[in-house]
Amino acid sequence: MSGKHLSIGCRLTPHKDVSMMNKFDVYTEILSKRKKFNQVIHKIGSLNINLPYWTSIDDAIVYSVIGQMLSNSASASIISFLHKQVGTSHEIINWASNTYMLSGPIYGVSQRKRRALYEWRKYISLNSNAWMKWGQLPIEEYRKEISSIWGFGRWSADMIGIFYFGRMDVWPENDTGIKNACKVLFGHNNTKKIKKYVCNCETLAALYLWELINRKILKDFINDYGQLNKRAKT
Repeated sequence: MSGKHLSIGCRLTPHKDVSMMNKFDVYTEILSKRKKFNQVIHKIGSLNINLPYWTSIDDAIVYSVIGQMLSNSASASIISFLHKQVGTSHEIINWASNTYMLSGPIYGVSQRKRRALYEWRKYISLNSNAWMKWGQLPIEEYRKEISSIWGFGRWSADMIGIFYFGRMDVWPENDTGIKNACKVLFGHNNTKKIKKYVCNCETLAALYLWELINRKILKDFINDYGQLNKRAKT
């Protein structure tokens, strides 16, 4: 499973939590010492980040399932329509659970995604509040736990990890936007290899790369010949 950049219908917004801001300042300082991110940080500046973005686990589940393989605008449009037609995220999960056996898309939501939401409802009915420990699990154990639910994979786990649990150790290597940005900055999109380069500040590195795409300035790192600018290589 993979998705396009930041397919969650949100933008980075100011956060009033001083402790969170200080936390990101520390990670930004670490990341700025990685040469290939010097120009990125200089271009964008400090990120004003509102994490966690999703305020309920139901929101996190709905957005991370609906957003699979969709662009920002497409997922936001579908989710906005669902909220108008169906109701809250909890009600959307119940609606999907009651319609997942019907073939074809309904309100723009595929049968597979509706089943994934049903499988989530079944999971929590059997495991109660087991998801509450996910934020403290080692990253690979965390991903394994979420991926055990039908219809959920690494991409969904990573989006939930960043935007609901506020984890700082998430490198979403399956995300299409991350791959595209890495190809520009590093000359390749071997995200597993790049993960070693951004070790200890994985989430922040991903947020910066997404912001390059959101602001449509990724092209600034490519010269007229389609090659990486020399400055970006330093």
